[in-house]
Amino acid sequence: MKELSEKVKKFGAEHYKLQENEHKCPVVISKGKGVWVEDADGNKLLDACAGYSSVNLGHMNPEIDGLIRELLTPDKDGWGLPCVVPNSTPTEPYAEFVEYACVFLGADKMLAKNGGVESVDTAIKLMRKWGAVKKIRYVRHGNAEIVVCERNFHGRTIAAISASTNPEYRDPFGPLTPGFIPILYGDAQALERTLEEHPNVVGFLVEPIQGEGGVNIPHEGYLRKCYELCRKHDVVFCADEIQTGLGRTGKLLACSHEGVEPDIFILGKSLGGGRIPTSATFAKKDFMVFTPGEDGSTHGGNALAMSVARKVLEIIERDKLCERSAEMGEYLLGKLKHGLTRGPAKMLIKEVRGRGLMIGIDLAQGVNARAMITALLTHGVMTKDAHHVIRITPPLIIAKAECDELVKRILRTFRDVACEYEMCTCKKKTR
Repeated sequence: MKELSEKVKKFGAEHYKLQENEHKCPVVISKGKGVWVEDADGNKLLDACAGYSSVNLGHMNPEIDGLIRELLTPDKDGWGLPCVVPNSTPTEPYAEFVEYACVFLGADKMLAKNGGVESVDTAIKLMRKWGAVKKIRYVRHGNAEIVVCERNFHGRTIAAISASTNPEYRDPFGPLTPGFIPILYGDAQALERTLEEHPNVVGFLVEPIQGEGGVNIPHEGYLRKCYELCRKHDVVFCADEIQTGLGRTGKLLACSHEGVEPDIFILGKSLGGGRIPTSATFAKKDFMVFTPGEDGSTHGGNALAMSVARKVLEIIERDKLCERSAEMGEYLLGKLKHGLTRGPAKMLIKEVRGRGLMIGIDLAQGVNARAMITALLTHGVMTKDAHHVIRITPPLIIAKAECDELVKRILRTFRDVACEYEMCTCKKKTR
């Protein structure tokens, strides 16, 4: 593995801090199956990250991989699935998927792209265009504003980082795109004040649960109140469901927990089954206001991506993965709360929270989240930190026995680290 990691360090861009094992060697993953991955040294790791919720159906899903093999196998005459064609001549898989997805997800229109942040940019353009058309009294050329939330994460394009409040994402990359007003997440009154003070606001862009922000779950009624405020002030309610959608929180869309039907919502990550990069912006008819030439994508909506995306939705529906996520999430959250809030581990914990299989372990002040990720890796758990929170987001196909194994490994990790903390504290006291 060391040889492979050296290649990554030498030739790869340093846009991510590589995760190291206990030997200070960056981990390189070689294969995966179900909820498990294996590194290049043969160590098996329970995947509690699922590719930032991209691998909801697990690694090496036989139906997804089987479909891809089938689609890329030519017929007896050498014909097969078309590659990229002009958007003006859509493929059969696109035509089938766009209808299926809109009906299944409760949308009127869809625009496909290649990754979540592309679809975020699409949504931003839609909100601005809608405002220019519908709120012309207030919105002039170039002065439309969109309300966003502090500690959000919508991606890393210039528009997305301009909407961010994280200096790490923003500061080195100016000049930034104007037109974003940040408010406190979870504070509906802050949104109300902003809408009253800024008549040129055209949209509110929000994550139903903040993932990169630290698995921040707003209080009950927040999304509903924000949606009602958007209706009152004639503003677009846009939900970024890239991490939360397609069953991750126990519902098809996380907004559904409060009965909210967004004007625009964005899906990505798991839409491609963990194999094919694809995403889409969905909207009610009145909010898909593009005219020909105003938006598009060369590879967005390609035949392979649309075929896989349809299979993903079919599996979610047939296998009741939303219900499974709710059931397994409740079980896993309960076991983690029980184990981490008592005994030696509790000294490391501030809170354990979650919805469905989107769970966060909020660490006590002074506990190094990155060090905890390395410790978990040593005990055979692969996951990610978000600020001072450990994210637990395994594939939705995780079984009860695998939940038990995950809990066992997490508890063992926290107990070992807690003992080390206690030893260090005792040594300091005796000096």
